[in-house]
Amino acid sequence: MVFEFDVLGPLRVSRDGVPVRLGAAMLRRLLATLLCTPGRPVAVPALVEALWDDDPPRSAHKTLQIYVLRLRQAMGDRDRVVHGPGGYAAAVSESELDALRFRELTAAGRAARRNGDPAKAGALFRRALGLWRGPAFADAGDGALVADEARRLEEERLLTCEELAVADLACGRHAELVTGLTEMAALHPYRERLHACLMLALCQAGRQAEALRVYQRVRTMLGEELGVEPGHTLRRVHEAVLRGDTGDDSRDRRNYHCGDHGGAPGSVAALLLGPEEEPYGESAGFPYALRTDTADQAGAEDAGPVVAAPCHLPPDIGDFTGRHELADSLRQCLTGAQDPPATPVVALYGRAGAGKTTLAVHVAHSLGEVFAHGRLYVDLHGTRPRPADPADALARLLTALGVAARALPDGLEERGRLFRAVLADRRVLVVLDDAASEEQVRPLLPGGPGCAVLVTSRRRPAGLSARAVRVDALGPASAAALLGRIAGPERVAARPAVVAEIVRLCGHLPLAVRIAGERLAQREHWSPEHLADRLGEERRRLDELVAGDLSVRARLDADYRVLGTPARRALRMLGLLDVPEFAAWVLAAALDVPVREAEAYADLLVDAQLLSCAADDAGGRFRYRFHDFVRAYARERAELEETGGDREEVIARVLGALLAVAEAAERGLPEHVASAVPGGPISGTGCG
Repeated sequence: MVFEFDVLGPLRVSRDGVPVRLGAAMLRRLLATLLCTPGRPVAVPALVEALWDDDPPRSAHKTLQIYVLRLRQAMGDRDRVVHGPGGYAAAVSESELDALRFRELTAAGRAARRNGDPAKAGALFRRALGLWRGPAFADAGDGALVADEARRLEEERLLTCEELAVADLACGRHAELVTGLTEMAALHPYRERLHACLMLALCQAGRQAEALRVYQRVRTMLGEELGVEPGHTLRRVHEAVLRGDTGDDSRDRRNYHCGDHGGAPGSVAALLLGPEEEPYGESAGFPYALRTDTADQAGAEDAGPVVAAPCHLPPDIGDFTGRHELADSLRQCLTGAQDPPATPVVALYGRAGAGKTTLAVHVAHSLGEVFAHGRLYVDLHGTRPRPADPADALARLLTALGVAARALPDGLEERGRLFRAVLADRRVLVVLDDAASEEQVRPLLPGGPGCAVLVTSRRRPAGLSARAVRVDALGPASAAALLGRIAGPERVAARPAVVAEIVRLCGHLPLAVRIAGERLAQREHWSPEHLADRLGEERRRLDELVAGDLSVRARLDADYRVLGTPARRALRMLGLLDVPEFAAWVLAAALDVPVREAEAYADLLVDAQLLSCAADDAGGRFRYRFHDFVRAYARERAELEETGGDREEVIARVLGALLAVAEAAERGLPEHVASAVPGGPISGTGCG
């Protein structure tokens, strides 16, 4: 069997020319991690961290073995993932992995450069760059090993782009390089060799004054923003432009020969590939910014570089359903004129599984033409015990924009200033997914009116001057359509009543509906009626709503972990009561605290999108209601964490409070209700 493994873009695998379906995201993440070190083992602890970050399950090692087995089965060759004393390794040859072929072609191009053959070097560099389809490991998660390897590959790619520009200059292609290099240098303002290539192209095209202006602009920027002077290469090119000695090697290709450290004085290679290290040439990671058309077409090797804006978005889903009017409204909010001019910020908030990230990514993918300088994406891990540090998030954004690792300032405030300076004159959309708080988001906001920000969060943000948009469940028709697109229209077309029941049992929540559709698709022998029966058992519903790495319970686990201890206890107490809705005084009795304190805990659960709140039309007081699935989850947590004695005490307190209220009502003395309820008077305050 002939395998091909491609990581220079979204991860894909083929066997004998046929795509291999890896399915679950965990299998993709596992394979991507193994392909970071092809042929060399990855230790089990490193694989566990790559799959589960800092929150592995207790059975992580056993689950890893299951994933390895499933990966072998998916590929149809168990010898492709081997186990040894050091861990697991991917058995992959150099010809099978595109990253290794890229490095081989780049090395061959450099050998041709050293041999003084710029045409051959350029052709090899183009073939190497033609292997790229997007950011490396684009859809393979953000584990440390994968992220580090992706950064290395991105840096190698940009270096190859620079060497391609040098080869093209040596071949006398300066006129066609100017436009591409101008855009490329704007995308990567701290990449000095790009500015140097642009200066040489301008000078060789007879535009010496423009070349000098490029140098002055870069020198001013480096001085104002970083407090440094240009590096050796840029200064050397500046001096050559002033002398008019810019090495138009098209007149003498022998000058392209530069051994390992340089070339003949005045040659392009000597000016751009000298022995000195670029002070900002070693980036921690660059976006997909310079590519060449693939070499399938005749003459493709002679094509010039094509500039593309960085796009770090996760893949868009092919079955996006419903919410088209909302998506159009979001596009208008992000692209419409602001009065006064400002950066548009739109915050999508809502409960787990409502589809906030899916909607944000879908909208962002559709705005590529508007935000011509790029679309950036950062997962802020707001529902993890340790959300992303804003300073680390800024480092990722800045390196994506071309700032070298060694040029990054140390502090949050300094990185924020640099981020705003880089984006000052650009059109960039920034997607901040799963934000924990306003404090986490605020340093990541650009300052110019040309950019826009799309935030997703469980909580409604405050203090960001953002337009807040609640994302809730789908309508019944859209939920049914989504189920049909996933399970297959032929499975559900003749059963509209059963489909309506399935999506109702899923609370019309996109995540739950997607899982239900995946289960029908996986179990071809199941009828929709069978799935509806299984979902109808409320105590088992969370067990049923699992497909691959999709799980409603896992999303609720994440919400539960980030709650404070009092709010977690309040949720468990409500789980013991097992009521669909309640007043604050009921929770006060369960917790044995004043009503005001109970209201505060309930409001925390409302903020976390675990409860909803509405006025009781009888007296204007507020009642709290469980969101779908949360009631069953709260009951599970109570059964796991509370003792039998605790349950009895809670139920006794609530029954006592109910009895006191009933007795007061029977006597017709509403003024005594306050004294009958533990903790004080029944409150009519809001619920946050």
